[in-house]
Amino acid sequence: MLLFMTLDQALQLIENSSVLFAEQVIPAQVTISVDSPYRPEYGWLFTYEREIARRLEPWLAPYRYELIGEQGIICEALSNAFCHGHLKDKFRPIEITCQVGRKGLVLQIKDQGKGFDVQRLHRQYQAGKTYYQIAGNGLRHMFLSKNFGVFFTHSGAAFHLLRCFNQEQGFLRFWEKTM
Repeated sequence: MLLFMTLDQALQLIENSSVLFAEQVIPAQVTISVDSPYRPEYGWLFTYEREIARRLEPWLAPYRYELIGEQGIICEALSNAFCHGHLKDKFRPIEITCQVGRKGLVLQIKDQGKGFDVQRLHRQYQAGKTYYQIAGNGLRHMFLSKNFGVFFTHSGAAFHLLRCFNQEQGFLRFWEKTM
């Protein structure tokens, strides 16, 4: 579900958060698994998304297949940072930060690109632009998720995944207040 909120609002929502991990991934430095079904230029992504899934397993294990894999939300966010934000420059770092609080967690994936117009993209999606019938799979999955809230910085250069442990008191209620 696409949300229009700030990182500060999300951190208030999950209450008493602390950083679980904060790091930079440089695709050229990630060891590529021989089991990777991804194209060679995306081999790093196969390895790294599974590392993130392993770290988040205590909180997100039931949603693993919604998050990783060729159409997983985390996979798509990392891929978008690499492809669109960094124009496939495998030497540019992507920043990943995960904060866990009493009521949920927030995962941030931030690239060094110029970003995109989040509002315009959302309007196009809502209008049923044919782009989302043939491409834009990652964004479509993000927008349709019932288990996760997704939001971007105003500039579109940072993706955020929000999971409230009790959704009825979490982002669904926040979303209803903003609509």
